This record gives sequence, C-alpha cells and structure tokens, in this order.
Amino acid sequence: MKDTLIFGNIYTMDSAKPHVEAIGIRGGKVAFAGSRDEAYGFDAKEVLDFGGNTVLPGFIDTHVHVIPSGIFMTSADLSGAASIADVLRLIREHAAAGEGKGWILAAFFQDKLIEEKRFPTRRELDAISDQRPILICHNDLHPIALNSKALDLLKVDPAKEGVGTDANGELTGIIEDPACVNMLGDILAKLGVANIVDGIIRVDDYAVAHGVTTVFGKDVPDVLLLTDLVRGILKAEFVPMWYSDGCKDLAAVQKIVKNKSPRLRRACLCAFADGAFDGHSAAMAEPYTDRPDTCGILNYTDEEMYDFTMAAHREGVQVSFHAIGDAAIDQVLRVYERVLKDCPRDDHRLRIEHFEEPTPEAIAKAAELGVALGMQPLLIEVCERMDFSGYEGFIGDRVRRCSPYRSVLDAGILVGGGTDYTVTPMDVLHGARICMTHPVESERITLQECLEMNTVNAAKLGFLEDRKGRLAVGMDADFIVLDRDPYEVAAESVEGLSDIQVLRTYRSGSLVYDRAAFTPTPKRSLPGVVLAVLGSKLRRK
Repeated sequence: MKDTLIFGNIYTMDSAKPHVEAIGIRGGKVAFAGSRDEAYGFDAKEVLDFGGNTVLPGFIDTHVHVIPSGIFMTSADLSGAASIADVLRLIREHAAAGEGKGWILAAFFQDKLIEEKRFPTRRELDAISDQRPILICHNDLHPIALNSKALDLLKVDPAKEGVGTDANGELTGIIEDPACVNMLGDILAKLGVANIVDGIIRVDDYAVAHGVTTVFGKDVPDVLLLTDLVRGILKAEFVPMWYSDGCKDLAAVQKIVKNKSPRLRRACLCAFADGAFDGHSAAMAEPYTDRPDTCGILNYTDEEMYDFTMAAHREGVQVSFHAIGDAAIDQVLRVYERVLKDCPRDDHRLRIEHFEEPTPEAIAKAAELGVALGMQPLLIEVCERMDFSGYEGFIGDRVRRCSPYRSVLDAGILVGGGTDYTVTPMDVLHGARICMTHPVESERITLQECLEMNTVNAAKLGFLEDRKGRLAVGMDADFIVLDRDPYEVAAESVEGLSDIQVLRTYRSGSLVYDRAAFTPTPKRSLPGVVLAVLGSKLRRK
C-alpha cells in the first residue's frame, strides 16, 4: 500500500479540525490532515487530487441483516405490486426465469399497499407450484407466507404462537410473530453455505457502492462465522451483532465470551423485545386502532429479559434489543435500569434498536440511563410514510410520536444511523433529506447531525471511535468521494441530497469502489470462495 496524499474538499467529522484541504495516508491510516500548503511536507508516493469533489469519512451502517438481505437481493421483488394478482404474477415470472428447482423466494412485500390488504394464502401460492417451496417475506422481515410444500418441509407446528390457522385448524400459510423470525432463519439455513456466502458478497458490493465502509451485521452465529471467515475478500468491514435465539438462550452469552474469534468475542448480543406494526406485533401500551383486541406482543417477561441482559452485561458484552412500540421500549428501559442498579458500569452503551414509538418519558429515561440508540431514518419514508399513512391505520394519532429525532438528540442521547437493510436502502444522503423534512416539523434535524449519525456517532455506538468515523490522524483511512458538496446542495434544495452520487469508496486507503468502472462481483462456487479466501490470507502474509 503506497503512502498517498489526497487533495479535495474534505469534511473530516472531527470537531477539532472539521474541514481540511488534504489528508495523507500511510499504512491504511490517516497520517496527516491539514491545508494544501502544509501537505507538501508529507512524503507521498502517490497523489490523488479530487479537485472540487467532496470527501467524507466512509459511512457506517449500524443495523444490517446481511442474511437474508443478500439472498433477497435476487428474489422476486414485490415492492411494486398493487394486488394479489400482481403478487402471483411477479412470483410466477421470477420462478420461470430461474433454474427451475429449489426455493422460490419473494420479498419487499407490504400487504397494506395492495388492494386486498393481505398476504396470498397457501392455496394461492400452491397454484404457482405445489412441488417447489415458496416464501413471501414482508418488507420489514416479520410476517411471512408459505405454500404447502414449504409448510411440509419445515414441519410447521400449528400450535405454535404466531402460526396462522383457519376455523378448521388448518394452516393458512401465514406466519407472524413470534414464530416467523426463527422460522425465516430455518429457511435460510436450508439454502446452503455457497448461497449464503454469495449473499454476503452481494451485500458487500452494494454497501461500498453506497459509500458504506463499515457494516454492523445483525445475524445468527453461523452467518457471522461465515462473514468472519471470508472477511479477507470483502471490501467493507463487517462488525458482528449476534442475534441470539432470544432471552431464554442464556448459553448465547457464553458462546460469545468463549468464542475463538476475537472479532466475535466483541459482538453485540441482540434479541427482539417485540415485533412490528405491520404484523400488529409491535408492543403498545394502548390497543391498536384497527384491532382494539390487541396491544401487540411482548416476547419476554421482565425477569427473562433481566436474566439475559445481566448475564451478558456482567461479562462486559454489549446488549441490544429491538424495540419498536412504546410498551416494548418502556420494558427494555425498565430492565436496563434494574441491571445498571445491580451492576453499575460506566459507558456501558446498552442499545435499543429502532426506538420508533417512544413516549417523552421514555426519551428522558434513555438519556438518564445513558442508553445508546440504533435508529433508521428511512423508516420514516418506507414504513411510516411521509404523511404517516403507513402507520396511522394501526395506531391513529400516536403515529406523530414516531422517529422523534430532534427530541432524542436534544436529550443528549447517542444515536447511530442505520438502514435495517433490506427494509430500507443504504442511502445515507437520502436518509438525511428525510430527517430534514420530517413530517413533524419540530422533529427535523440538520444535515450535520444526519452525517454525524452515520460517521462519528455510528462508530461510537459500536465502541469503534478510536479508529472510525473521522478523518483525523491515527484513524482508519476509510473515506468516500462525492460528485457534489452535500452542504452546498442542501443550502440550495434539500431534495437535491438524494441525487448526490458516490464516485469512489476507499477502505484503509485502498480503492474498493469506482463508479466509473464498477462491476458486481460474479457469483462464486464454494470452491471458488475457498480459493479466494486462501489467496487473501497468502497476500496478507
């Protein structure tokens, strides 16, 4: 790796020196940051002058489901479906274009956006194929639908909570929380190592093309182990978030503590406190507007959540809970408060993912406890909708409390930005536009705050602030080159942020994406992956 001098319009996200004209890179680290005149004192073998193009630290995505995202990138895309007929047609066309065997996968589906406001039934899916298993996954990864072949293969138990049955006790094919998350994992496990690795590589390509150099991958242990195994051939850095089997899985803590991989020993341990609004499984304090018979689902008791959190916290393992509804958020905060009282620890950074529907009291409590948040700006557009129509039918006027970025930041809470990919795209600048035009005007935040959420603050969320998130001396030389200055664009028109292009992406000073010459990594066979990994290890030696 050459010592390199970079010239450009450089925003460092370093409060001590926020804007410079040049950075010097040595050994994959930033070795110099200053003016153009000062830069000539840096001995470099290579000089890259980006002229008026803008340079930023590489973006950090704090919440990505690497698998199933990588798998679903090649599934039938149901995002444009307007009816059940559309859904069935799109799946049929996808199946006909494929290899004619194995699972037929369809994703990006939102039942609330189609005419019938429902999933297809197993019988409707059987009409496409009764020989191949079929899966439809909701856009937020929670409700799923299966045909008869898939139900048979998975040996689905109709008595399990969340498994849909009709008046005769027959399986409908619809699987909701709490059953669907683990069932989705079972399905993906059947796709084989080669397909999973191919999905990891596909997500990696997508990330760097969107300026994301660090991906927090929230996945099951087997996927994290595979990601760790192939990290030498990946362009972005993947930080593990260990999705456990839930709060009853206390053995998961020991799996992290005793793991032979130093990277996995530092993983954040994750579980689901509740579900999602679209499945009526996000836990609310008051009943759903459209279904007054339910307040959603709390997956665990306080005691189960406490035992799980304390087992990890006592070992110094970071914990994070998915919590969307106000009741789930309150439960997690209640348990965290008890844990911190019984086992105090400075700078613990206990996390909550999403924090989508908090009360003002919950925001104050999170600030008081020092809880950190992983939030996803594009949920406002993709799930809530900019007019709140996405959730208004579920929770009525309470939707106006959704994604309260201004309130959260004003409370002094650490927030790292993410995408929950593939729930929303890895588009940080478009996410900034959405936060700056929040449906509730008093909850809008600035461009600087948006960028900090995906750089310096995102790094801190995962205890990486000593090497990521800023272009300052001693930090990893992860940076991106944009075709325009986002600050200038936003000053003229916030909408223009969505049109800014990532021209180049660098990780540790090496070019990993060039828009002018980018071609996706071709699908590799398992032997091909093994050879590539061995080759990367030999090159490092």
